[in-house]
Parts: sequence; structure tokens; C-alpha cells
Amino acid sequence: MPAMKVAGNIEAEINNLLIGGNPADADLMALEFIEELAETNIDLLADIDQESIKDTLANYTDFLSAVDGILFERKNILLPRQANIFTTNYDLFIEKAASKLPNVTLNDGFDRTSTVGSRYLFSPEKYFDRTYRSGSTNGRIAELPVLNLIKVHGSLSWHRDADKEIRFSSNGVSLSGHVQKNDPAAVSNALANRALILPNLRKFESTMLERVYFDLLRLFSNCMDRDNALLIAFGFSFADEHILDITRRALRNPTAQLLIFAYSSANVAAFSDKFSQNRNVVIVDPGTGAPTDFKVFNSILREVVPDGGKPL
Repeated sequence: MPAMKVAGNIEAEINNLLIGGNPADADLMALEFIEELAETNIDLLADIDQESIKDTLANYTDFLSAVDGILFERKNILLPRQANIFTTNYDLFIEKAASKLPNVTLNDGFDRTSTVGSRYLFSPEKYFDRTYRSGSTNGRIAELPVLNLIKVHGSLSWHRDADKEIRFSSNGVSLSGHVQKNDPAAVSNALANRALILPNLRKFESTMLERVYFDLLRLFSNCMDRDNALLIAFGFSFADEHILDITRRALRNPTAQLLIFAYSSANVAAFSDKFSQNRNVVIVDPGTGAPTDFKVFNSILREVVPDGGKPL
């Protein structure tokens, strides 16, 4: 059982409220959804012994270990030892999983090189950095595998600094406090304090978040424009119209490839319809077999690594 309730149709439900002239109800639904996620993430960071959290964290840990194993086998110096993980999730399961893997380097886009304390500034240009290590005797230089975590819709660990910059929240994840839910202004303010792209057609509570969002989408587009780019999609429906549109346009690159792992056969038709005009899209249909859940997906990744890429 997942540790967190999936978003499902929440964006459509919130949009229906907005279209129907009920912005207060739309804000309340968004706040309740985010607060539920925050509660789970507080338990995650506090190492609360909860079976659903442990299982979900184990899947993420296995996923990062498998991707790191694939990068480790990349011996060609012409290709960077990097993988980009694009996600619209707000949660911190990937960050927590990386902390359990000492050999995995996770780059979350925050500049930790020159800040006193832990008020790290979000600097997307950090995603272009490559990490090397030299030998102590012969001076030989080797590139280290790095996983770039790109959270397109923001994160529960992001904090707005006077609505001018995004900084890492040194206090971890927190709840919004005692918000009077029958007070539309209080609910709206609680949402505005989050550095998140909200699941609704308004999306942007500030021009700063809008700028960050499109900067990260531009990064996604540039990655797809590279020769022989491979995008693997798992657990993502492409319901976000901005991301869907950029992906379709990026697939005009004839050397790019999109590989979609459908959870079940019931999802295949929707993917086929979205990418009906693209020839470089492959949809993996589990058929009548077991659904492609996180464990199954990880087992497929491990088939790429020699000897199954045993977890580190």
C-alpha cells in the first residue's frame, strides 16, 4: 500500500471548483491535499516505524541504487555519468532514500558551496555541474555518477525567501499550523507560504514560482533535444498539459525515445492517444500479467545492470 494517497483527479476537481466560481473551496481542497502529504513526510523524516512508509522508501532506495549502478557501468568518457530524475511530486522520499545510500550523489539543485548555515539557495545551473575525483597517487581523474533531482512542481522542503528566491528549508517539512479553514484568506495565505506549483489551472501564486517552473521545463526540453536522449516514464500520466506539450515537441528530435511503463493494460489506450502522432514512443503493456508497480519496475531496471546491480 502506498505511503501517500495518489493525486488522482485532484487537479480536475480543483479546476471544476475554480470554473464554477468557488475559489475558496478550491484553495481548501488544495491545502488539505498538501497538509496530508506534509504529515506523511514529517513521519518519513522522523523515521516513524510505519509499514507503508518503510515499503515506499525501500522501493525508492532500490530505484536509486539501480540507476546509480547503470551509471557506474558507463565507461565512455564522452557521455556524462549523470541521470536526470524529473518529478512533479512534492514529497521527500527520493532525498531520504539517497541519504541511505552513501555511494549515491544526489544533486537537488541547491548551492551548498558558499552558504553559512543551511539556508541553501536554489540554483538550477548546478544541474550542469559534473563531479570528478582524482587518485591520491597517480592523479588519474574519474567522473562520479550523479543523479540530478529536478522537482518541476516544487517541494515540501522548499521555502520562499521574501518571494524573491527559493531556499532549502533547514527545518525540514512543517505543517501550516492552526489555519482557520472557514477563513478563505487564511487558507489562501497558508498556500502562498508554500513554494509549490499548485494542482490547478491557476498554478502560479507568484511570478518567482512561474519563472522557476519554466526554467525547469526548459531544462527538461533541452535534455530531450540531445542526441539519443531516452526518457523513461513511470507513474506519470502526462496529465500536466505543459509537460505533455513540451514532450510532444521534444519528440520531434528523431533520435529521442520515450519509453512508457504503463501500470496496467487499462492505461495503455490513454498513452497511445496522447502520443498517437509520435513514432518514437514505446508503451510497455503488462498485458494480462501483474501490474507494473514500483517493485516490478525496479526489477526491470536491474536487468540492465550486470549481475542485477545488487543494492549498495
